[in-house]
Amino acid sequence: MTDVASRQLLRDRLVSELSPTIAETLVTHLAQETGKPDLSAQVLMLLDELSELSEKAACAAVGALPELDRRGGLSHIVLWLDLGIALTESSGASALKYFKESPLVLGLIDSGDVRTEVLTIGLEIAERDANVALEYMRQAPQLLSDVPATHLRPWLEIAAELTEINVVVGLEFVRHIGKLVSILPLDTVRSWAEVGLRLIVPNSLGKPDYVATIEFLRTSPTILGEIEDSAVRAKVVSLCRLLAEESPESSMNW
Repeated sequence: MTDVASRQLLRDRLVSELSPTIAETLVTHLAQETGKPDLSAQVLMLLDELSELSEKAACAAVGALPELDRRGGLSHIVLWLDLGIALTESSGASALKYFKESPLVLGLIDSGDVRTEVLTIGLEIAERDANVALEYMRQAPQLLSDVPATHLRPWLEIAAELTEINVVVGLEFVRHIGKLVSILPLDTVRSWAEVGLRLIVPNSLGKPDYVATIEFLRTSPTILGEIEDSAVRAKVVSLCRLLAEESPESSMNW
């Protein structure tokens, strides 16, 4: 298939969700920004793959392309679609949220190389846990202000481990990685997260009550940050863990 034919097919595909003028603009920008003559065919193939998984997700992806273009993310469209496909394979709902929110998220990241790294990490995490990948993408601009993208992988691995145990704790953990990196080493943060897990108690209806857990996860990083000695911080976390094993109520008075 020639480049011209690929572009025409992609244009026709985009017109199913967008106006002819916008579709033409996107195809033109795609060729101009990437400098890859065969990219239209690749994008078309990825959209077909996405459609086979979920027509709703494919429509959401096409609908998000103008915003992706406005935010300067069109040069990352292949990796962006790859991540969307990975999310769709695990959770159609997560994919719809991703396509709606990710253009703005990527627009908040200035460096093209960092955008590439963010999407690459997201793709790696999506293959393990779609929930963590989506929350990570939502938090990426804030996380990157505290943690270099290349240092995020081990922290996100812990988030995936936690999510396998409890989704609420795992996703809350992602939101606080930026604060935790500077105050707790990786070998201590698991103990910290375990305290949060142990604070989950049944409510009057027998369902999990997360009030104490969320309060601990949100407030303890600030409290620990006020302790200058790292060894003392580690001892405090260990003590909290022991208290939580004996009595969740006692650990909340730390």
